[in-house]
Amino acid sequence: MQQHNFSPGAIPSQRNYWRLVLLFLLPVLIVIGIILGVISIINIGAATYAQPDALFYTANGHTVMATVVTHESGATETYIDNNRYAEAIDVENGKRLWRVLLDAKNNRDQDFGHAALLGQSSKYLFFLRNELYVIDKQTGEVVAQNDHFETIKDKMSKEELTSYNSSDIKYAYSDSLKAVLFKGTDGLFYSINGVTLKADIIHIINSDEYFKPTNQPSYNSLMVQAYDDGKQSLVLLDEKEVQLLQANKLIEGVQHRSVEKSVRRSLYSHPVDKLSGNWKKVNEAVYIYGGFLTDPHQGYRLSTDSLANNETYRLFANNYNNIHAPIRLNNGGLIVMHKASMENTSPVLLTAILPDGKVIWQANTGYADIGFLYKQPDGDKLFFMGTPAGKFNYPMQQLLCLNLANGALQSYPIK
Repeated sequence: MQQHNFSPGAIPSQRNYWRLVLLFLLPVLIVIGIILGVISIINIGAATYAQPDALFYTANGHTVMATVVTHESGATETYIDNNRYAEAIDVENGKRLWRVLLDAKNNRDQDFGHAALLGQSSKYLFFLRNELYVIDKQTGEVVAQNDHFETIKDKMSKEELTSYNSSDIKYAYSDSLKAVLFKGTDGLFYSINGVTLKADIIHIINSDEYFKPTNQPSYNSLMVQAYDDGKQSLVLLDEKEVQLLQANKLIEGVQHRSVEKSVRRSLYSHPVDKLSGNWKKVNEAVYIYGGFLTDPHQGYRLSTDSLANNETYRLFANNYNNIHAPIRLNNGGLIVMHKASMENTSPVLLTAILPDGKVIWQANTGYADIGFLYKQPDGDKLFFMGTPAGKFNYPMQQLLCLNLANGALQSYPIK
């Protein structure tokens, strides 16, 4: 075997070589590390989320959600770098159908301010961000902004929004009038027809009827405690409330609930032909802060043979958001909305039950609160967004779809 002999100076030369390499690479690696650190910090603050003023409509046989989507860069602590878009999302598959950047300048010539979805007509969606945006529902084409309305464009305020549900909003969409209404800068009121886009002055006596902030749903506003199907009243009560109601102490029962002492609630039934007593526990399940999930888009009307004149029922129903109807399943069941624990950040659970107390399915939403809910009018899908459990004031970054037939959940990220 041939032996190689290296001169004594070879090894120091190699050391010098690697020292030079390290001296060159070290500053480069430091710079790269700083850049990656900055990017990481920015990404932590970055967020993409939808708004509770979202609306639904049908396009090509599919259910579509229209909403304002905000993309926060996270680069600064201000809103200057935030982009806001009008977007349409096919909720059948989560695919974005179209997107429009809402970048109109405000009255100080700044691309600044929040955005709102005012409403929809049969043809158009009406967004507001410093200017009015009229967008074709099917194509996403912007068919009009302020300049389109020649005779009134100088009367259209470009004051920025501080929130999508600002109490001082100067634009509104009226479903009854089928028109966009706005307070002109000259003190008059104007309307824009939702289909023809014809503009005109409108006489409004009570402006508060139209110009009012949008109420965002929340856990307590999406439930009712009592439900009557004409045969029996179903109510979620705790043990103390049952004792008070059995003793016919109706006022005390409602007061107990109003000061939020009621936590562990169970399902009880009450026959329609009896006005007091006879509260029967339907099953042994306990529902923490439980109530029947309601549809915020459907009004509640009692049947003529119901407990409409039962003082017990009226006290409970009227005191707990009886303006909306509980969601009914195709098999006659109801959905109990309740919490996994007493903690504010614990997840919301949805449990489907039959009137006899039998549990059909249960779904963990993963949300601590629900800020948006929509039920297909003639379908078995429920769509909602909310604040993730364990978070506080966290934006709505995903849309959940609940199959009411089997309780299966599907999520679509807002991106």
